[in-house]
Amino acid sequence: MTPSDAPTLPPPAPAMASPAEARALSLIAAMERLMALYQEETALLKKRDIKAMLALVERKHLLTKSYEDAVRIISLDMVGLRALNPELKARMKSLAELFHKESMENATTLRAAAAVAQSVVNIMVNTINKQRNQEQGYVAKHGAARPAGYRRAGIPPLAVNQCL
Repeated sequence: MTPSDAPTLPPPAPAMASPAEARALSLIAAMERLMALYQEETALLKKRDIKAMLALVERKHLLTKSYEDAVRIISLDMVGLRALNPELKARMKSLAELFHKESMENATTLRAAAAVAQSVVNIMVNTINKQRNQEQGYVAKHGAARPAGYRRAGIPPLAVNQCL
């Protein structure tokens, strides 16, 4: 492996005035990465590129865990969070609002895609069941399987006596 093939790491964080600032910047970075993934996933859903979406699953899981960890860690230091400089607080607030908007759009798109997929599955299952019932000579009415020729007048004869 040559140095150009080696995975790149983010640059080290500049010297921070406090650990709370480092945590805040970590949370901001996690939100930005996850928000970019949401945008990518939403675009793939709209293009119906299933293969590319499946490739995002592992990355989405890791980025979501990273975001949750950053939120949990920053929430443990409320004193440090209150002491952050106003510019950083404003940046976090505006990014949180944008993150919420992007995550809601992603969730809505995912729900719509799931509903469409479920609808297609239901149509296929119903068609298969109707075909099976027609082949077997039975239909399902009111939760009970009945012979295909069943009417209110009664059950049709199963055999005809040809000897008189």
